[in-house]
Amino acid sequence: MQHKKLKLTKKLPHRIVDLPDTMTVVDLSRHLTNLWKSKRKQRVKILNKEDQLDTNWVKYEMPIWQKIWCPRGIKITYSRRQRSFFLTYSKEMHDAYEGFLKLAR
Repeated sequence: MQHKKLKLTKKLPHRIVDLPDTMTVVDLSRHLTNLWKSKRKQRVKILNKEDQLDTNWVKYEMPIWQKIWCPRGIKITYSRRQRSFFLTYSKEMHDAYEGFLKLAR
């Protein structure tokens, strides 16, 4: 008789956040800092349905935000098809950057 192997871990569904109509960059910053402080491996999906952050923001401002938050371990991606941003915390990225800073000193 064969026994089925059980997976002991469950995938966490990503948290979905809807942006308010009067979106400011402060709201996005708040979500980024909450993800950074919690240090959970959960993805956050930020819906951008009414284009609160337009294509110019994605083209010009988002690379700057990625440079700021990538060393802290947060990866920011934009999906045009789903009209949403994905925020992911990676402990490995954060640890690699900390190691780089130690070596640079």
